[in-house]
Parts: sequence; C-alpha cells; structure tokens
Amino acid sequence: MTTPIITLILSIILFLGAWKNDRRALLFIQICIIYSLSTTGWYNIQHNPNMLFWLCNITAILALILTIKHHQKLLDIFFYFAWTGDLLTLFMWQNPVAPPLETYPWSWAGFILKHTAPLAFSIFHIKKGHFLSNDAGWTALKFMLAYTGIIIIYNSVFNQNLLDLGETILELERLFGEWPIYVLVTVVLTLVWYYMIYIITKRIDIIKN
Repeated sequence: MTTPIITLILSIILFLGAWKNDRRALLFIQICIIYSLSTTGWYNIQHNPNMLFWLCNITAILALILTIKHHQKLLDIFFYFAWTGDLLTLFMWQNPVAPPLETYPWSWAGFILKHTAPLAFSIFHIKKGHFLSNDAGWTALKFMLAYTGIIIIYNSVFNQNLLDLGETILELERLFGEWPIYVLVTVVLTLVWYYMIYIITKRIDIIKN
C-alpha cells in the first residue's frame, strides 16, 4: 500500500499547489508529467507500443507544452481533454490499461500522476488568469473528432483497439450493450459531458468575454 499512499499524497500536493497558484507547483507539475510519461511509456513499449498513442498521453504532452508556453487553442483542447478522459480514468481503480500495481509500482504511480498532474495544471493555469475561449468546447470537439478519425484508420491498419472502438475492455462500457451500441452511447455521453463542462466553466466565469 506504500505506492498508492505516496501517489495520493503527491497528487494532493499537486492540487493544493495549483489552487494556491504557487510558482513552485509549476515545476512540480512538470516533474510529475515527465516522470509519468517516462514510466508509463517504458511500460507501454515493453507490453504494447500502440498504447503510446492513447489520448491520456496526448493530454499530458499538451499540458507539458503549456507549462512552457501559453497557447490559447491548445489550452482549450487540453482543458476539455483533461476534464473528460483524465477525470473519468481516475474513477476507475481497476483500469485494464493501467500497469499492474503489484509488478510495476513505479509505472502504476506514473499512470495515476499522468492523470492527476494535468488536472492540477488546468487549475493552476486558470488561477493564473488564462481563461478558456468562448468556443473552447467546439474547438476541443473538432480536435477529438479528428483524433478519433485518425485512430479508426490506425486501428484498421495495425489491427488495434485504441479508444475501444473495436471491442470494449471496460465494465462500464459493457453496460451500454454490444458493438456498435456502446460506441454510440459513449459518443452521446461525451457530447453531454462536453456541454456540462461548458455550462460549468461559464457559471464559474472562466470563459473569456
């Protein structure tokens, strides 16, 4: 239980530092993202290199880029990606794509930090005064559709199942039915969640006027 406890403590420190807009938090976030990409990347290369193209890796890379230089469109895309994929992943303790805690504790910790550090950074960025564009949701959705299209082609060429587009590996998705029903339900739920993010961000006034 040592690794989960340490990982939890590190994640809490990330969120507290981000909320306080502590400049030291930015360096800590960068270190955690680099660590997470390195350890999970090493694990993926050993077991399934195709997982390097998973959306959480792209979200973490976007976060790392934004820690170096602010870019409005990238922030819009990153924010929606973080508060959909990263948030959902953290609710799934027994995630089938996560490195096993028992045999790969360092990579498991990296997997968790790869989802908590970007979320903490999104808070840090907003607290710093970098708000979302009014069309951030639409920008993120277009990028997500483009990414999904590329993954569909990639899955077909390399016989993969990224984004669970061919078959589901998550218990939650199995509740939605067989293919392609669960895919359609997931798409609808994603659209609903994107809209909810827009409503919430507008309500808490972090959208540029």
